[in-house]
Amino acid sequence: MLESTASQRSWRRVLLRGCFLGLSVALATEAYRVFLGDNFHILIPGKVFRSAQLTGAELERVVRAHGIRTVVNLRGSCDPNAWYVEECQATQRLDINQEDICFSSGRLPSTTEVRRLLEVLDHTEYPILFHCRQGADRTGLASVILLLAHTDADFAKARRQLGLRYGHLALGRPAYLDQFLDYYGEWLRLAGLKHSPQIFRHWAEQDYCPGGCRAALQVMDKPAQIAGGEPIALQVRARNDGIKPWRLRAGNDAGIHLALDIKDEAGNPVAQARAGLFDAEVAVGQSIALSLPVPALSPGRYHFFLDMIEEQQSFFFQTGSEPLELVLEVR
Repeated sequence: MLESTASQRSWRRVLLRGCFLGLSVALATEAYRVFLGDNFHILIPGKVFRSAQLTGAELERVVRAHGIRTVVNLRGSCDPNAWYVEECQATQRLDINQEDICFSSGRLPSTTEVRRLLEVLDHTEYPILFHCRQGADRTGLASVILLLAHTDADFAKARRQLGLRYGHLALGRPAYLDQFLDYYGEWLRLAGLKHSPQIFRHWAEQDYCPGGCRAALQVMDKPAQIAGGEPIALQVRARNDGIKPWRLRAGNDAGIHLALDIKDEAGNPVAQARAGLFDAEVAVGQSIALSLPVPALSPGRYHFFLDMIEEQQSFFFQTGSEPLELVLEVR
């Protein structure tokens, strides 16, 4: 009897070890597929799929297996990069649609690109395949947007498409994508609303603002021309049109500043400058006067590009704000 009980315990241990080993192998295999492989998943059966960047041959296999009619590339138009050329050749060869949307894995999405994605989802031919480079961050956000705008999935369920299961970690710069959804959740709470596809569309198309990354810039006393060989200072008024305060910092590696980029008539870079290199806070709706140093320039016509920049994220124009562009003569 004792021998029988000991034998049963031994078999249980072997069985448990086998189950643990099998589970470990399965988890390791799935982790490899998600983080290093094709990261392919079905979002809506027969209609929407998501993946990492595929080679031309891999894309052809997926398209034929699932009847894909549109590839939504979330990395933007990247000609002449080899991966982009290969993808374009594959979609053309397969006679399917390709839509290029410019999302970033390290900053809040542009207001214009969010609206562009919604337009594509409304009018393109299904089934569709979303992809970015790894199929985790940008693809996760696009998947959430599709579920919020085109299905009855609740907000919490849709958000899970942007999660560790698909390789997304809300750490460092990729956390800005989660912030996009946080802004929607905060807007719902403040407005006393419950999510619905119609309400999400209204917010995304009319009320979405990328945090503090929206500004109105005005040059005060714009010079008609500049004397050659003499440095000047441009006086600029910057108004915070975002939904979060600006925090200016003394160093140029953190905080929000005003940036200037100068190019000559041929488009060659000539000079760059920063203003607002001091500690200050600008509340929503408030303005600040900033002095931009312009170095001595040789005679000619120059293109001045002015924009606010959040040093740890992006220039404001990259999230949909309007920069200020001037052409000035130096005599």
